Amino acid sequence: ILKSPVNIMKHYDIGNDLYVKMLGKTMQYTCAYYNEKNIDLDKAELNKMELIAKKLDLKPGMSVLDIGCGFGSMAYHLVTNYNVKVTGVTLSQKQVDFAKENYTHENLDISYKDYREVTGKYDRVYSVGIMEHIGSRNYKSYFDKCEELLEEEGVMLFHTMAIAKPNKNQNKYFASTYIFPEGELPDINNITQAFSEDWRLEDFQNMGISYSKTFDAWRNNIGDWKGLDNYDIVFRRMWEYYLNLFAENFRCQNFLLWQFVVTKKKYNRKEDCLFIRN
Repeated sequence: ILKSPVNIMKHYDIGNDLYVKMLGKTMQYTCAYYNEKNIDLDKAELNKMELIAKKLDLKPGMSVLDIGCGFGSMAYHLVTNYNVKVTGVTLSQKQVDFAKENYTHENLDISYKDYREVTGKYDRVYSVGIMEHIGSRNYKSYFDKCEELLEEEGVMLFHTMAIAKPNKNQNKYFASTYIFPEGELPDINNITQAFSEDWRLEDFQNMGISYSKTFDAWRNNIGDWKGLDNYDIVFRRMWEYYLNLFAENFRCQNFLLWQFVVTKKKYNRKEDCLFIRN
């Protein structure tokens, strides 16, 4: 627990100026959804947010929890477009500061908090890009906490990078050493084992090739690093290597991007989750 804030800070608190330039106007630091031809990053990120909203089957007045809310743009999108109340938590103080400056709304509450300290009940729970930081040894406790927070009839979505072939030595690689301290990509075995006891899988989607296009767009946005003079040459080379490395791993499908929609097994739904595919 004590190491989590430090690990998050080392990546997400390096400087909002870099992320503003890299991510574009949506400020989404997760996989965009290139489900149309000839669209740019901003449209693809908007499509991702709309895809998640559809899968959550949001209704006006619902209470929603965003675990690992990033800069707050996804939560703000849901609040302003779907008339729901969103609570977002992150372990990056700079993300909280950015959210409070750019995404204020009476139905949006974003705070610096570990998800394990969240209390209450929510109609919908989702996380986009947090599983990579939790670590496989903590998956079960993550799902148990989400089960505690979600209303019985609620819907949960989690969106995560993944590795195509199980690999227990990920902590020895470049990204887990220099980019995402102690980061670990789940595989299909350890992640499904962690939630299968209490959760019913309603929907599963892989869209990893879209992530290669996302990383390409982030690299292009940075361009020649103009206006980012406080990042030295060592950092720039390391960061560009990371963006290229991940783009190619997703292009070759060594890395994947998964979205799961799950509901509580102990609650018997009256209808299938047809809203996802209709």
